[in-house]
Amino acid sequence: MLSTHSVHIAFQPEAKVSALALSMDGAVAVWAEGDGKLFIAQDSEGILAPSTSWQAPALIRQAILRGTQIFVLDDELGLTCLDLEGSVLWQLEIGAGGFALQSLPSQLAVLDGLGRLHLVGYDGTRGQLAEEYNDVLRCAEVGGHLVLAHESGLVQALQNGVKVWSRPIRGDMGESITCLGSDANHNLVIGREGYALVAGDEEVLEIEIWDIKQQVLVQREDLKSRLLQAIPSEKGFFCGFDNGDVSEYVSNQSSYTFEPLLSCGHPVQSLLSRNGCIAAASWFYIYGRNSDGQEWKIEHQGMPHFLKASKDGSVCLFAGEDQNDWTDIEPIGFFSFKEELVEIDASELTLWFEKTEDTVELSAEELYRVDDEMNAFFSEEELDSMQNTQPAGVGLDALQSALEGDLGESHQATEDGALDIDTDELLAQLDDAITNMALLPSEGWIEELNTEVGEIVVPRAVSGEDQHLKADADGSAVVTLDGSNSFDPQGRIQTWSWIEASGKEIASSAKVRVKLSRGSHSFELRICDRDGQWSSDSLHILID
Repeated sequence: MLSTHSVHIAFQPEAKVSALALSMDGAVAVWAEGDGKLFIAQDSEGILAPSTSWQAPALIRQAILRGTQIFVLDDELGLTCLDLEGSVLWQLEIGAGGFALQSLPSQLAVLDGLGRLHLVGYDGTRGQLAEEYNDVLRCAEVGGHLVLAHESGLVQALQNGVKVWSRPIRGDMGESITCLGSDANHNLVIGREGYALVAGDEEVLEIEIWDIKQQVLVQREDLKSRLLQAIPSEKGFFCGFDNGDVSEYVSNQSSYTFEPLLSCGHPVQSLLSRNGCIAAASWFYIYGRNSDGQEWKIEHQGMPHFLKASKDGSVCLFAGEDQNDWTDIEPIGFFSFKEELVEIDASELTLWFEKTEDTVELSAEELYRVDDEMNAFFSEEELDSMQNTQPAGVGLDALQSALEGDLGESHQATEDGALDIDTDELLAQLDDAITNMALLPSEGWIEELNTEVGEIVVPRAVSGEDQHLKADADGSAVVTLDGSNSFDPQGRIQTWSWIEASGKEIASSAKVRVKLSRGSHSFELRICDRDGQWSSDSLHILID
């Protein structure tokens, strides 16, 4: 037995969910589906019910709810502002489309598809920047500051479009920022991945805590796993790691102590905290721990990436997908932190999303009756044609006819009443009738049935060896990502996808050339066969 929250389906999307947002009072929810359609749901007698929708020109990357306005970022046009009725209030074209959206106290920060920063007021006017910011991979709001993480590992803090702090790049071999977050005191939390100048170029994983206002490093320490998530807690901040661990760093005046909380077993995709409770989204599960230390678990049909909750925790929505194009779209789930935990068997965790199909039993009369309802859709000529093409001599009537009426005039009764029957002729007619009844399949169909079906083998992605290259005079290098050695013994690979460290797809072919700046770069190759089976492989490229 294990503890869980009562869960039910909030919404049933028709395509993959690409964005999810929830108002702080839990009265409005919006979600976007893979075809660029945005759905708006509002509270109706205590239940979130879909009220309207709006079609974006392309895939929606992110949506933010602020009061009675919805800010939608797509990867073609850019930024759109809607009201709760789905009407467009204003639109602003962003060059190269939108990639990431971050709300700030007085404006929005937008990263476009090329990693360039744009500031936009909540009224749709463009904000001013003191200088250009390019190659930005991540952004976050920390204590009113906009914090940017660049491809090179450089981290900067802006206020009203002006840079007020910059963290120096560390390491001659390059580094990357895996996480930007904050603690309860608005200190900046950074997850860092670098490469040490030691035998084997071992990875260096670290966490850094910075006081941006004082511009000082509070604490730095090594990690055993890559830091992916960091959110404030009452005593410091919660952390989610690549190995699935969830921990809390507790502030003790000038330093922090480490306390383990949960183990999810897979990378933590999202973290959420309400009223002392912590919830972590990982592969196919939401893992939780209450303020009293009691742990609980919720299962999802997909890999939950989105996890949103109202301010008081009474409404919590989560969504994800199983990366299989051949299965049904996964639902958006609902639970409440305020409801009491229940004890169930582990096998019952799937009950909230499993489909139940009611089987309707038909009577023999319904099963074998002649249905003339479809006749209205055919002309008389078509009906005559279908009747004339029915197999001759099918059914018991044909057998009876063969035995009684169709034996020919030569079959006369003998003096003792017995029939004078030509046995060979009778057997021939019976054979014809039985053949027609059986409607024997063709040889081709029999051969198809006898064909042995082999086991379906999952394809194996091969991204290639890690690379260490020297940059050209302009500080960059052209690198070929080659996954053509990926193989499937049955030759069923259909899709290829190269994903950069930020999660953005950069190519959909087996081989692609990319131009990289100095530093450390990570890429993942995903392949999928026509049965929806997939695998992935990753590689690191170091440019110095």
